[in-house]
Amino acid sequence: MRKSIGLLVASCLITGITLTSCKSNTDKVEDAKEDVVDAKENQLEAESDLQEAKTDSVSDYARLKAETNALVAKNETKIAEFKVKLKTETAANQKKFQAQIDKLEAKNNELKTDLNNYVDTGKEKWDAFRARVKKSVDDIDKDIKDYKTEHNY
Repeated sequence: MRKSIGLLVASCLITGITLTSCKSNTDKVEDAKEDVVDAKENQLEAESDLQEAKTDSVSDYARLKAETNALVAKNETKIAEFKVKLKTETAANQKKFQAQIDKLEAKNNELKTDLNNYVDTGKEKWDAFRARVKKSVDDIDKDIKDYKTEHNY
């Protein structure tokens, strides 16, 4: 008798656990639908983040390009002033100073070309490009200051 009550209790427990732990097909379908909805929401959010990153990148580039183009134009004005003052120098100095002006002009033109040829290829390349432009701007600015100092302008 004890054995049959034990078997009855055991079978009731197993049946109860089986019935409560198993979900019906309807529940499984509902869970799957919720997972799909969650996945779609995550996808939309990721696409939105990507678009926002692209927009930020484009506006960063536009800002950098506008600022740098303004500096390039300012440098072109300074170089033109140097060329005017060069005409008052002796022939020997003109040759020497013209070489310095040509280098400044080449660096300025290279910077302008670099800005115009940039193609967005990702954050790492954008960071490298921005650093390269900043270095070029700083180098040209230093060269112009050095030229002014050397020639008492």
